[in-house]
Amino acid sequence: MKLTDQIKIRELKFKPKVEILENTVELNDMGISIPIPNGFTVDDGGIFKNFKTEYVFPENSEFSKKDKENFENGIFPPVFTLKKNNGRPIIACYLFDIRALKGGSNLNIRSINKFELMWTPYLAKKTNEVPMNAKRILKNDLTGALSTEYGFEYETKNGTEPIPSTLRILTYEVGNFVLTFYIVYDNANDLEQTELDSFIDRIKTNGNNGYNSLWQKAKSVFNL
Repeated sequence: MKLTDQIKIRELKFKPKVEILENTVELNDMGISIPIPNGFTVDDGGIFKNFKTEYVFPENSEFSKKDKENFENGIFPPVFTLKKNNGRPIIACYLFDIRALKGGSNLNIRSINKFELMWTPYLAKKTNEVPMNAKRILKNDLTGALSTEYGFEYETKNGTEPIPSTLRILTYEVGNFVLTFYIVYDNANDLEQTELDSFIDRIKTNGNNGYNSLWQKAKSVFNL
């Protein structure tokens, strides 16, 4: 399967319910509460729009010109994005059907996280020597995984100096879905480990019906 096709099948055919409260974002279809860290706000969509407009994707010999265009155009917006100050650090939240990530395989959530790292070079050329790996997380009755730091250069079309940046990927298996956070920061707009730990510690279930209702919605869409 082409990489562009792998991106397309990740996009849900429906929008999960998002409720923005003072200190949390509630994904009520999944029964998950996500904290809004101190100093962060929920972005209005401008972060993703700017990314699609300005970002220079790395060259890749595997892509024809058409493949490259299809790949870049196939990247779809997150469920929501948290941002701090002038836009960094950012935490972009995606929700995927687990079948789109592991197909018929038996991948666990740590392996899914590592697989996400494996295709990240198509999005951003790796610049650090840290091995691509992920550690398992067990918090608040949720099973997740956090990747190692992935260094890359954020280059834009306006000709300014590329920004040395860091990406980390945080994934959770929630029923038949994978909740995925792409966390991006840089030296001038760092995300302290204590901030990241606090964010992870406060991701929890919120007592709503949760992923069962979302799975029923997915089944109705796909006639399962």
